[in-house]
Amino acid sequence: MKMKRILSITVALLLLMLALAACGGNSEEPAETESTEVTETTEEPAETTEESAEPAEEVEEAAETVAETSDLMALANQMIQEAGITDAIPVSAEALTNVYGLDPAQIVAAAGYNAASGGAFPQEIVLVQASSADNAAAVAQAFTNRLSDIAAQAESYDPDSLALAQKCSVVTNGDYVGLFFSEHYDQFVDLFQNGLN
Repeated sequence: MKMKRILSITVALLLLMLALAACGGNSEEPAETESTEVTETTEEPAETTEESAEPAEEVEEAAETVAETSDLMALANQMIQEAGITDAIPVSAEALTNVYGLDPAQIVAAAGYNAASGGAFPQEIVLVQASSADNAAAVAQAFTNRLSDIAAQAESYDPDSLALAQKCSVVTNGDYVGLFFSEHYDQFVDLFQNGLN
């Protein structure tokens, strides 16, 4: 009995240490990085004031860098700006591979944001220009799998996120593919389709 108590306390302390480590901040400001396959930024947007719903200056500078190869970052910025999302964090090239299961060789350009303001699951806005129609189909399947994963995770405890994951679907326009897991789904689809025409 005493051994179970000690083990329980040890496990509880480990979980507490993990939770505190995961919530800790990084005081160093990450630098902007570029890749030949996918241009990305790892800078987090600065705080915005209530007077302005525009993305932070750092995000705008990153958008200018990406705009040289694609208008996807400008389109993603427009989406978060028009939806009034102020806590957007850029999606990294690593996340495209690790979270979304994309092969960098399939991608010409990509842009995206996650925003914690979505609820139990963060809002996800990811735009990709694939290198071919076949690769666009592969990206669309990977994004469909991501929405299925969210739905499966939300099924047991978050009915709102489950309903949203079931409502949202992957949007394509030629070699462009969009994933919009957000309460602003319809607005984002319109901006995506109109922005690429």
